[in-house]
Amino acid sequence: MRFTDDFIEKIKDSTDIVAVVGEYVQLKKAGSSWKGLCPFHREKSPSFIVSPSRRSYHCFGCGKGGNVLTFLMALENLPFPEAVKALAQRAGLPLPMVEHDEASEARERERERRWEMNESAAKFFQAHLKSDEGSAARDYLIKRHLDDAAAESLGIGWAPAGWDTLKNAALKKGYKPEELVSAGLLVKNEEKGSVYDKFRDRVIFPVRDTFGRILAFGGRALGDGEPKYLNSPETAVFKKGECLYLLDAAKDAVREEGRALVVEGYFDAIALHLHGFTNAVATLGTALTRDHARLLKRYAPEVVVLYDADAAGQAAAKRGIEPLLSEGLRTRVLTLPDAKDPDEYLQKHPKDDLAVLVTGAPDYFRWRAAGLKPSLAGKPREDVFRALRELTPLMARLPDEASIQAACAAVESELGLDNRSLLEIVNSDRKHGSGSVSSTVRSAESNKKTESLPVHEDRFRRKEMEFLALLAGDGGKFIPWAKEEMTGEHFEDAELRALFEALPATEAGAETLQISALLEPVFLEMEAEAGKFRNREALLAEISAVLKRRVLKNRVVELNLKLRNAESAGDVETAAKHAWELAALKTGLSALDVED
Repeated sequence: MRFTDDFIEKIKDSTDIVAVVGEYVQLKKAGSSWKGLCPFHREKSPSFIVSPSRRSYHCFGCGKGGNVLTFLMALENLPFPEAVKALAQRAGLPLPMVEHDEASEARERERERRWEMNESAAKFFQAHLKSDEGSAARDYLIKRHLDDAAAESLGIGWAPAGWDTLKNAALKKGYKPEELVSAGLLVKNEEKGSVYDKFRDRVIFPVRDTFGRILAFGGRALGDGEPKYLNSPETAVFKKGECLYLLDAAKDAVREEGRALVVEGYFDAIALHLHGFTNAVATLGTALTRDHARLLKRYAPEVVVLYDADAAGQAAAKRGIEPLLSEGLRTRVLTLPDAKDPDEYLQKHPKDDLAVLVTGAPDYFRWRAAGLKPSLAGKPREDVFRALRELTPLMARLPDEASIQAACAAVESELGLDNRSLLEIVNSDRKHGSGSVSSTVRSAESNKKTESLPVHEDRFRRKEMEFLALLAGDGGKFIPWAKEEMTGEHFEDAELRALFEALPATEAGAETLQISALLEPVFLEMEAEAGKFRNREALLAEISAVLKRRVLKNRVVELNLKLRNAESAGDVETAAKHAWELAALKTGLSALDVED
């Protein structure tokens, strides 16, 4: 699907990019721009800039930038047409008639059809829950402390026990058996070639994306059916490792509270929401994945894991932590006393008790140390540190040295060890490249020095960009001077060189520079840190000298090579000529007394 350039511009004009980005990133005012931690890479100091006047964003740590459409596409993993539709709907703009690309149109129709089928199925399940046949399902929900109003607000339904009830209803609506199978609503018997309902005699939970579209369903058996819980298979619009139940309802609360509560099951998440913990989400029968972690990181920097208190739940908590730590999320774990899961706990205790427990939940490494404590009591020091070896690879996934030190201190404090003993072992492993500690820590430390510059921009290219962006200010009054002082050879980057060479030697060239996408990162930085660029004339003179010096130094290298070749060939006259040229160049270099 193709949209006109005018309509795309209208969307950008009608959308507050700060409001959209602010739903994913905690932004603070910085001059006329806004600043925050980049959602595309892990960083400690904010280098992500959003400019409302330029309708764009840029990260000076990883180099990613763009407009409100590219941001939404990247963060929500949306194709371009879907991002356009989402923002048009947000801005209240009707979609215009558009040209169609057959391939992309076919893919879009398929996705739309899946969502349409799922919405239709959800209404079918909800209607059957309210029917006379659904009384047993309603009774079951009441036993789980879910009344009719709560079930309706959550879109909960019931799949009848028959093998073709949904199939027959869907066929009447014009859906084809094969597309219902591909959507995960029907199952095909390959031997008989027949199809039948995927969900039968189950309470149904719709699984939605962050836009509220139904991607899949989860079903809880009412009788003795196995498995107890059954999820839709993965489809073109549904990947279990990328979805979290109730995130569509929880994302605002997660953002406001700065933390997400992660539980294992549908009923745990629902119970938490009904008791006011609206920042709770649940995994869909899988361990936490890196995609889950990235999804949560969009909304908050902290996660509290509340898995079941039994051995399986605690094991799942341990397995699920690595992706969270790898993404730099502050991770805490809460083991509930006197209850196997959050649902049961809330039936026994006031919600305020749970709120206190959540606030005081230990960080992951202290929690792990507390779990090891009984088995290590009275053991020799060597045995204790041998047992702690299983924690060091996870410590290596922490985002920085300070976090590693804090984790070591928490473990040592919990187990009563000598101060910094564990940190010494971790540092020793890192120094000798032991397999017990990942090299990610070393690379994270080395990357801190270069984090402030985009990976694709070397220092001189950055200088060239700054020079041109500075020329765009003050009505372009320095452009005539620059055209006299500089030539295209002072710009190594081909695109920047072409931009400079195309400038007229008048102030009129300022507009050309101001609309150049190549200079967007610098313009954003200028808005965020105006004081740094205040003395425009002095900065232009300094950068001009740096770029000229680079050209002269390159010529020195070339002439030195020519001089050696002439001397080797016994060409005295040519060697003397090059020696004279070298002397003149070095004099020129001395005159350009700047750091490069």
